[in-house]
Amino acid sequence: MTTVQTTAQQDIFAPISADLDRVVEVITQLSIEEIERCPAGIDALDTLDQRLAHVMETPGKKMRPAMTLLASKLWGVEPDDKVISMAVAVELLHVAALIHDDTVDDADVRRGKATAGFLWGNNFAVLLGDYVFATSAKFVCDTGSVRLISRFAETIAELARGELHEMVSNWNLPVTVDEYFARIYDKTASLFSTSAESGAVLGGANEDSVVALREYGYNLGMAYQVRDDVLDYESTTDELGKPANQDILSGKLTLPAIYASEIPECALAIETFFGLPEHERETALGELMDLIRHNGGVERAEKTTADFIEAALRSLEVAPPSVSRDSLASIASSVNSH
Repeated sequence: MTTVQTTAQQDIFAPISADLDRVVEVITQLSIEEIERCPAGIDALDTLDQRLAHVMETPGKKMRPAMTLLASKLWGVEPDDKVISMAVAVELLHVAALIHDDTVDDADVRRGKATAGFLWGNNFAVLLGDYVFATSAKFVCDTGSVRLISRFAETIAELARGELHEMVSNWNLPVTVDEYFARIYDKTASLFSTSAESGAVLGGANEDSVVALREYGYNLGMAYQVRDDVLDYESTTDELGKPANQDILSGKLTLPAIYASEIPECALAIETFFGLPEHERETALGELMDLIRHNGGVERAEKTTADFIEAALRSLEVAPPSVSRDSLASIASSVNSH
């Protein structure tokens, strides 16, 4: 697994750098163990370990396990094996969700690398995602916490519900802000919330503090997804590491378009765009994107991101001052730069 991080990330993760390295080592070991299970005579390139290694090595920010580790330290408890297991579980759950998300979207590229579905077909990708999902559940069981096992199961259900909601809502108009928020909670913020909450539970926080850390994760996750959706209107394919402008091309209305559609002219343009034959949409896309931008959709969505970040920072006030709290605050503040 690639462990390269930017200098800014290294600074934010400094209080838990050694523990985060342990998480990475555990995840890397999973594909190594598959080599040992491989029957003699089978070409290693055809075995599960090689394919696991591919989906595990795609560089990521490791935000979710970092949140678990940092939250566990807020009240003076050093991360133990249970915290490491939980951090591994949330990162594996994130990886599994990405595999399924790419498969549902029929995506060829994720962070500049070929997806599992593109390399080996969607059938294999679905099963690979299932394998990683199941493995993540094994690690959360190692915490011995019924509360966290239950919350983890709820999170898996929420992730699936988010995908289902997105599938049935694509190409359907209108989409309300509340419907969009419900969808991105399921798809993104649910795991952020669980990551922070689980760290607080394992770190011995009282119930009010656990709730506050859950709210931190919720608001951070909502900010992260809104910002990601804004980037689809602001960035190139090279900058994103995946095709740009794909949301509206695939019939998915995100917050910039939803806000802009409150203007009748823009709502009509979106409805007209959705009614075009597929081969005409690429030609019409640029004009529609400009219309959404010029009607304040992107600007309002950026303000919503800032509001969620502010709420996340307020939630951290429940914890005593520490370098871990500072790091969690820095993670929230860095969302607008991702």
